[in-house]
Amino acid sequence: MELGAIALLVAAAVMHSTWNLLAKRSLDKQVFLWLAMCACSLFFLVPVLYIWQPVKPAAWLLILLSGVFEAVYYTVLGKAYQSYDLSLIYPLARGSAPLFVVVLAFVFLRESIPASGAAGILLIVTGIYTLHIKRLSREGLVAPLIGMREHNSRIGLLCGLSIACYSVVDKAGVALVRPEQYIYLVFLASCVFLAPRMLIHRRPQINVEWSRNAPRVLVTAILNLGAYFLVLVAMTQTKVSYVSGVREMSIVLGALMGTLLLKEPFGKSKILGSVLIFCGILCISLLK
Repeated sequence: MELGAIALLVAAAVMHSTWNLLAKRSLDKQVFLWLAMCACSLFFLVPVLYIWQPVKPAAWLLILLSGVFEAVYYTVLGKAYQSYDLSLIYPLARGSAPLFVVVLAFVFLRESIPASGAAGILLIVTGIYTLHIKRLSREGLVAPLIGMREHNSRIGLLCGLSIACYSVVDKAGVALVRPEQYIYLVFLASCVFLAPRMLIHRRPQINVEWSRNAPRVLVTAILNLGAYFLVLVAMTQTKVSYVSGVREMSIVLGALMGTLLLKEPFGKSKILGSVLIFCGILCISLLK
């Protein structure tokens, strides 16, 4: 893998984890993320119009479907960040997504799972378990069996499932539409789907969030789409499987940001769990 591609993916990982940190520090997380998506749609309208190409009807169906899954993802992610730690939710959501993709492919598409894939699944499951360890004792090691049934774990896994769903749809979508145009239209669709709820039921929160955090909203918009753009560029320089694995170093960065910058508790177990999840994703990426 070339150093240039690695540098792009490191930058993308930093940008992705940073905008999640900004979202965690906002007042109303769901409103903040929706405002950032709206800002994305405005910022990149002119560039997309400049490169615009006709979109086939089949591609529009995929765009709308992915937009639904993206809307679900940002809604659930905002709800998760409203109550739970960045260093738990971020690794749980990002780490469980490739696990769901492999399992769904095995169940519904009858795709086989080679040794590297099995090792990756085991590492991810172990990492998710480790995220929930709060102390090194007999009771502490057994506690995750109960903790992973709690609401914070379920909502984190729901984030991962929604990521897996839109990732599968996007794989088909970018084969029909140039990636830059496709991802913009998906963001725009998700904004539109969430707009009625936000404008009707959350208008006071929108006014407060914008007045308090407008600069952070704008930075998040740029980082969000910018990170994905760097990933697309890296895909032109190396294998997609390498990109999908290395980009998830953001999982470790997210755990570090949560424990070091936000002073969230149980940092050692969360960082160790994130490292295990990242290693598992690297193993799964060898499947492709």
